[in-house]
Amino acid sequence: MTAGTMPLGRLGLGTTGIVVGYTSEVGVRRFVEMGFVPGTRVTALRKAPLGDPIEYAVMGSRVAIRRGDADLVIVREVS
Repeated sequence: MTAGTMPLGRLGLGTTGIVVGYTSEVGVRRFVEMGFVPGTRVTALRKAPLGDPIEYAVMGSRVAIRRGDADLVIVREVS
């Protein structure tokens, strides 16, 4: 990871980030199919009562993914 980037799972609720890459090549196709493509805006919407999974808005859809999986996607926070 570079300065100013973080795992998607750490993006605060109501915060928007831009996908910049992945921590691993494993599972990338699945993320791309869900809309987590580099350059795409993603917003953390809400968490389940125990904090996992997390719901995100991406490319006009809402997707809930486990935090462990979300941490495989790297984002840069947008103000």
